[in-house]
Amino acid sequence: MDQTPTHLEPTAPEPTPQPFSQPATPPITPPVAPIAAPVKSMLALWSMILGIASIVLALILFISIPAAIIAIIFGIVTLSKHHPGKGKALTGIITGGVALFIFIPFAFVVALSAISSLQAAGAKLQATPIATSSTENSVLTDCYSYTIPTNYVYEPNSKDCYTAVNISGGDDLTRIRVKGTTGTIGTLSDVVTRYNTTLKKANPDGKGVIDQEQFTANGKTVYYISYIDGYMLLSGIYIISDPNSTKTVGGESINAYSVLGYTYNAALKANVRSVVDSLVTK
Repeated sequence: MDQTPTHLEPTAPEPTPQPFSQPATPPITPPVAPIAAPVKSMLALWSMILGIASIVLALILFISIPAAIIAIIFGIVTLSKHHPGKGKALTGIITGGVALFIFIPFAFVVALSAISSLQAAGAKLQATPIATSSTENSVLTDCYSYTIPTNYVYEPNSKDCYTAVNISGGDDLTRIRVKGTTGTIGTLSDVVTRYNTTLKKANPDGKGVIDQEQFTANGKTVYYISYIDGYMLLSGIYIISDPNSTKTVGGESINAYSVLGYTYNAALKANVRSVVDSLVTK
């Protein structure tokens, strides 16, 4: 019996079973939004809000127009920088544009109307002096002054360089009126021609200008004409030339002053003439 020893190979120890486990998963970190994102998004939101407000507040021009402009600017910045809120930005641009398209022309018309009203008001204030009687015998206005004839009183109804005096309790037959005259005056012949044309249109069978005269009073050239009026009475007009006057009536420059009154008897004519002789223009 063979007694040769047998060499046994060392046997590796069997592995010890390990409990089953899943591979470790790294923790998920949520992305951090950029800090500026809310600000960028707010541009689009404000563009939309201001654009809509510019239309809603259409009647308040000084709010709607600036709101529309800012809405368009915010919307354009949002789109050009690719900020969030494209739809809101487009809404702001469209509504703001519509508001500007509608209301800028309207605002322009309103502004022109306001300027025109202010100019008219200024011209009216300049052309509407308030006459006051500094004494019982004188009339003073921003346009002229004159002496009230004896037994006459001032009628407080001044407007556009117009005044009147009358006998207490008198009527149109005794009233003497003074007013500014616009347009080209020309020569006495020019004045007579114009009045004859007007008188003939009113009464083709009338005599036209009956009497005419030119003289100087207080350094001013004066034209006098008389005619028969609708009451069949002689009416006289004295035209005092004043080409250097700075006053206006209805926006037109005053070039002369007219003194009007009935002159069908010597006393009436003398009273009208006394106003002419004492009238000093300003």
